Amino acid sequence: MNRWPILRYLLSSHTVVLVGFLLGVYLLVAVIVAVAAMFTEVTVSGVDIAGQVLPWLAAGYGYSAAALLSTVLTHGRTRREFLAQHPVFLLVTAGLLAVVATGAYAVEAVVYRAAGWTRTFQDQRVFEAGDYPLILLAYVSMLAVWMMTGALLGGAFYRDEGGGLLALLPAAVLLSVSGGANGFLSLPFTRWGLTSAPEVAVVTVVAVAAGWALLWAALRDVPLRTRVAS
Repeated sequence: MNRWPILRYLLSSHTVVLVGFLLGVYLLVAVIVAVAAMFTEVTVSGVDIAGQVLPWLAAGYGYSAAALLSTVLTHGRTRREFLAQHPVFLLVTAGLLAVVATGAYAVEAVVYRAAGWTRTFQDQRVFEAGDYPLILLAYVSMLAVWMMTGALLGGAFYRDEGGGLLALLPAAVLLSVSGGANGFLSLPFTRWGLTSAPEVAVVTVVAVAAGWALLWAALRDVPLRTRVAS
């Protein structure tokens, strides 16, 4: 019997699709920047602006965790297997997507330099141009926490609508606290002033671990829903 069957399946299918989707996003960004350069002076990083949308897409994808759980249960797997392997899949996928994003920043730097364009980032970012290790870590942090939080909300609402509403509070805390560390949701009361990789990493580990624990609590004994034909 293959070990980690759910993880292997998700990495070979969902991760490939998500990486391809992100590459498509950056290709679209390149086209938009090229067209914009024909009419106006380019002064901002297109890749960095696209980073404003990615957290919401990550949360939206993470929300599908409950649907994935239903699928694996109907194929004979257990809740325990899913809750052990799905979070690992999210972390690995977040890392791969962060590598793609970091590569996009690097390619953009070369293009902007060759074209003589100005390249500025969003004010709340914790990284500077050329600080690729911190760019990588910030994106890993954002993607992992937002996907895990989306999974938590999806699982909580799948279990019970009231529980889903209650889960909104810890979800907001996870996103705001981690966002203050990685610079993707920097609210006035969560601007920690963290600029070093170890500090961002610690906040990320705590947020992901908390999200994982809450997801486990929400789904560890959730009943499988079946559709009744009308």
